[in-house]
Amino acid sequence: MSCSISCKTQDHETYGDCLQSKGLGFVGVSPTRDGWDQTKVKADNKELNDYWAATKAGIEPRSTKQFDIDAAVKLSNEAGKAFNGITMAFKD
Repeated sequence: MSCSISCKTQDHETYGDCLQSKGLGFVGVSPTRDGWDQTKVKADNKELNDYWAATKAGIEPRSTKQFDIDAAVKLSNEAGKAFNGITMAFKD
C-alpha cells in the first residue's frame, strides 16, 4: 500500500492514485484534457492591471471589477478630469 496517512480506504496501488482519489486541485486553476486552464486567473490579472493603471492616472474606480474600471475611465476621458468612484465626483 502506498496511501497517505489520512486515506480512509488504504487500498490504492500508488501514492498518485491515492491523491487523485481525493480530488485535489489548485485554487483558480481547473484541470482540462489539454492541461491546466488559467482563464479565470488571466481575467483576474487583467482586471487588477487595468485597475492599477487607472489609479496611477488619478482615476478611482468604484471597485476592481472590469465594468467599474471601464466606466470610470470613460467618464474621466469624456470630462477631461479624473473620476472618483468613491465620492462620485470629478477630481480638480
